[in-house]
Amino acid sequence: MEKHLKKAKTWNMVLIVLTLISVVTGLAGLPKSLNPKMSDYKMLGDYGQQMFDYLNSPITKIISVLSLVITIALLVFYFRANKKLADEIAPTKVPYYVYIGWSMLGLVINLLMQPKMQMEGMDFTLVTAIIGIVFQVIFLIPAILVIVHLFKAEPEE
Repeated sequence: MEKHLKKAKTWNMVLIVLTLISVVTGLAGLPKSLNPKMSDYKMLGDYGQQMFDYLNSPITKIISVLSLVITIALLVFYFRANKKLADEIAPTKVPYYVYIGWSMLGLVINLLMQPKMQMEGMDFTLVTAIIGIVFQVIFLIPAILVIVHLFKAEPEE
């Protein structure tokens, strides 16, 4: 049990670092998310106009703010879990499930809403979707490993 709690603590720390980076970049990018400038997208032509309209839509702004709030809340839960893990107490798995669920929901929303990217007759939408999915799966690994080790740390009955 102790071995699995230590491994869960290690992966929880990885998750804390990744989440801190996410919060910092989210806070830094929030002004541009809430107030995009068309001049940043003009050089992309028609796709730039579509991307500007997508980023300037109220739903995209709401999702950006909501995502930042959820990320900050999860960070608080990760720090609480880290304290429990340091005391060799198994924390709740709920924040990790919320993280996985919110990440999957965000990925689906992004895949459905993001405009099609076509340049010089080539469609880059599939390429960007695959890259997004791969990175999303990579960033989910720490949360999945925390959950796995927390299950392994539970006493067998």
